[in-house]
Amino acid sequence: MTDKKYFVDLYSEMIEINSVNPSGGGRGEEKRAEFLKKKILGWSKEIKFEEYVAVSDGIKRPNLLFLLDKGKKKTVWFVAHMDTVAEGDLTLWKYPPFKATIEGDKIYGRGTCDNGQGGISSLFALRYFLENPNELQNNIGVILVSDEEAGSKYGIDYVLKNRNFTKDDKFIVPDFGTPTGDSVEVAEKGMMWLKITVVGQQCHASTPDAGKNAHRLARELEMRIDRNLHSKFNATDNEFTVPVSTFEPTKVEPGTTSINIIPGKESFYFDMRILPKYTVDEVFTEVKRTTDQFSKETGVGVLLEPVNKANPSSNTPEGGEFVQKFIESVKKLRGIDVKRVGIGGGTCGAFFRNKGLDTIVWGTLDETEHMPNEYAKLSNVFGDAEVFIDFLKSKL
Repeated sequence: MTDKKYFVDLYSEMIEINSVNPSGGGRGEEKRAEFLKKKILGWSKEIKFEEYVAVSDGIKRPNLLFLLDKGKKKTVWFVAHMDTVAEGDLTLWKYPPFKATIEGDKIYGRGTCDNGQGGISSLFALRYFLENPNELQNNIGVILVSDEEAGSKYGIDYVLKNRNFTKDDKFIVPDFGTPTGDSVEVAEKGMMWLKITVVGQQCHASTPDAGKNAHRLARELEMRIDRNLHSKFNATDNEFTVPVSTFEPTKVEPGTTSINIIPGKESFYFDMRILPKYTVDEVFTEVKRTTDQFSKETGVGVLLEPVNKANPSSNTPEGGEFVQKFIESVKKLRGIDVKRVGIGGGTCGAFFRNKGLDTIVWGTLDETEHMPNEYAKLSNVFGDAEVFIDFLKSKL
């Protein structure tokens, strides 16, 4: 049986290689990718390897593909991402975020849950079938990608633009889950991250009539957009874990750092997760209508810049059997009822589905991603791997 201690050590070493996405001020995935590449290719010469390296602002963004091809008709690919978000406020961490700490069944560290657990579970399954090839009924591959935390332009999107997959390729993305593993994600909302910039007129704070306060106007516009979107796109769909479209104002880029300056420009962002009933373009058109009207009323300029866009995604009709067989493996090993659900989007799964490739997003997670004191349970790491192994013993 594959050595669990080896994988705990591999997990720990991986977490200690900082791979914060450059969008969060990090150095990217290159060092973590080199570490994993060396380790995995050292397992066996049977593993076929491909690498697709994007470059972002001079930073290499590697994407690694490992394949155990036993001549089967279909290949099941497991897809996990190597990048993480930043650690945030260090005072909120019980343990150092980039030093793996094991306490009982939990391993703490940035990226342990998102998406280290999925990566290690997938690699455990790959190693198992290297050691037990006669049990494998489908080829198995593992794809480790960059840039998932910032929209995947340099990650799975880049891979799909440079490599062809076919209908015989099926995908499992262990990047969503519940504490029991009772939900298999089969659909994702559309997603748009939208930057909105208000261009007013800078002046001294003691003479406000000489300018146009972009900060105050941005807040007014932000609330108008918020109200309009929630009013217009108000449908519900109970297949989704959050059954409504969400429109959340998040990040702000202030136009000044001085108290006595009225800012002439300010940018703010919305994170939008849109039910399949609507299109991303419909939502953008409504925002544009609102901002055009606001600009006409106030005399300020408003610029719209989509930072990230993805259409809603769902499997092809043929994907039903693929999903059902996976659910049967979960039920068999866990003895629980398992439901199909949709989520807010943002995983690598949407990119495959939008290419007509059937995809499951699943895991057993305590949902600590992006939080201080992020952790994963080792029992879930290896429990999920057992489900993957059982599933791959069944011919698709």
